[in-house]
Amino acid sequence: MAETLLIVFIVCIVLGMPISLALGVGALGASFLYPALNPIIIPTRFVGLISDSYLLLSAPLFILAGNIAARGGVARIIIDLATAVVGRFRGGLAYVNVADSMVFGGISGSAVADVSALGTFLIPQMERKGYDRDFATALTISTAVVAPIIPPSIIAVIYAWMADQSVAAMFAAGVIPGLLIGLGMAVPVFVISRKRNYPKEPPPTLPEFMAVLWRSLPALMIPAIIMGGITFGLFTPTEAAAVAVVYALVVPPIFYREPSWRDLPRIFADSARLSGVIGLIIGFVGAFGWVLTYSKFPFQVAEAISAIAPHWTIFILLVIALYLVLGTFLTPSEIILVTIPVLLPVAQATGVHPIHFGMVCVIASAIGHITPPVGLCLFVGMAISGLSMDKLVKPLLPFLAAIVLTLLVIAFIPEIVLFLPRLLGFTQ
Repeated sequence: MAETLLIVFIVCIVLGMPISLALGVGALGASFLYPALNPIIIPTRFVGLISDSYLLLSAPLFILAGNIAARGGVARIIIDLATAVVGRFRGGLAYVNVADSMVFGGISGSAVADVSALGTFLIPQMERKGYDRDFATALTISTAVVAPIIPPSIIAVIYAWMADQSVAAMFAAGVIPGLLIGLGMAVPVFVISRKRNYPKEPPPTLPEFMAVLWRSLPALMIPAIIMGGITFGLFTPTEAAAVAVVYALVVPPIFYREPSWRDLPRIFADSARLSGVIGLIIGFVGAFGWVLTYSKFPFQVAEAISAIAPHWTIFILLVIALYLVLGTFLTPSEIILVTIPVLLPVAQATGVHPIHFGMVCVIASAIGHITPPVGLCLFVGMAISGLSMDKLVKPLLPFLAAIVLTLLVIAFIPEIVLFLPRLLGFTQ
């Protein structure tokens, strides 16, 4: 049964069918071929999975809040703040790029929104200041990896739902790894900026800095409201997402005069489109996973992997390698949805904490945003800069290496991930 399911799924992918439909066709094909399965269960699982989860409602709301913020002047004011803080160093705008992604990622939760919002301003500005266009583009694409790691993260919400874990714990778990990956990418920035003698930005005076800080406070309140409200038990993650949407609709237009009311229909339509894609994948994954579970395939895989990787460190290495390969042709949410039902039981059997395992999976899958041939952030960066993919592969390598090395440190030192969730009482 499982063999038939996977063969149909793989054939559909090879024929160019979208992965969400391939999942559904695979599940439906297996249900028709085996009398023990009733085909009517497939749509039942699809609808039931989407409609019964209050937690999943937070994903489209976080997407909407991030899109509103991205087009509401928030990106520009964060660039101004980062320039005031780190622009004075050699290669200042490159450090601004890194810092912006770390802050804006705490607002949007989306790597694609990060590249779209920040890249439109930063790539042309860096080029005007004397930075190489391929360097500016590769850096902007790479720093966007931080967005799905620092809370609020759409991928973390999906993992928490799949693994039956606390969203608050996953959000807290992403803070330190997100900061470490940002610092890791600052290393190649330091080396390249010195080597190419990139310019510094003039340091602001104290009144100028205070003025920029004051203007940025309304924008910085978005992640503070989300994490503060969840941490202090004021509202659930789904309620936090709803509050973030209302705040993003009200505050940016007042303080930054953006977005205009004319922009809102397009923002809502784009957010609905992306949410619909994720919902479609989740629904078909539910049917696909039900057939897999019925066939006992996850347990067979768990036994096989346990025999190959008896120690958790070997298992984690195999997972990272698998995710890096899958990231070359699947999106992060697709990777999480397809693999977690199979890999999570193995992780728990080898003694890996589910929150630690989840954060490793989130980071490893997020790398797929920037790896060719189908990295979404890569294509957005290409569209903004006008550079072809072959011109960006080599400049991407130092930043990709920094991310992977930092991921390995996070993978083999679980306390980096677990310290903050334990401190806040979200997990044991």
